Amino acid sequence: MPISMTHLLAYLEAGGWVMPLLGSTLFLLWLIIGYRFMLLQRGTRTEIEQLCRQILQGKTPRGHGILPCTCRLAAEIVQRDPSRFSALDTLFYAVRKRLARFETTAKALVVIAPLLGLLGTVSGMIETFDSLAEMALFRQSGGIAGGISKALFTTQMGLAVAIPGYFLLAVLQRRRKNLESDLLKLQDLLHESLHENSHA
Repeated sequence: MPISMTHLLAYLEAGGWVMPLLGSTLFLLWLIIGYRFMLLQRGTRTEIEQLCRQILQGKTPRGHGILPCTCRLAAEIVQRDPSRFSALDTLFYAVRKRLARFETTAKALVVIAPLLGLLGTVSGMIETFDSLAEMALFRQSGGIAGGISKALFTTQMGLAVAIPGYFLLAVLQRRRKNLESDLLKLQDLLHESLHENSHA
């Protein structure tokens, strides 16, 4: 077994029964963060005004990302019926709603992680005080040293999960707001252009 794996297992064992919960929280949080980083890709550096002109001309940008995909869907609606404002509104609403997918779950996990760490701390301190009452420095369940170890390891793990998650979620939230602003601007420009064309 590799040394790093041995150290990891020893670290998990040192934290007691709370550590598997914290490990699961860490895995799920980073899975969601990775998904949201992929989801919140702009996909193009083209200005919104130019994207609007491309949609009206049926020449949408290639590639993946929120804006290229939205432009292709909007272009299909415009080509079928330029007066279908409600269909465009439904499309942009669905895209903006998709941008918030799993955001609440990720925020909840960031809040839960230090609380689980605190729970492990309390559990470790209870074990420490039980050992002090029995004057047992070492015993099968851990004793004073084991209790203090559990308290410190779970606190450390809880903070190690929560702090990076908090900052990454802040970055993703700012990216989501920028994309929402771009989508709203594109929606307004399309409405104005289509309205002008229908009265021309």
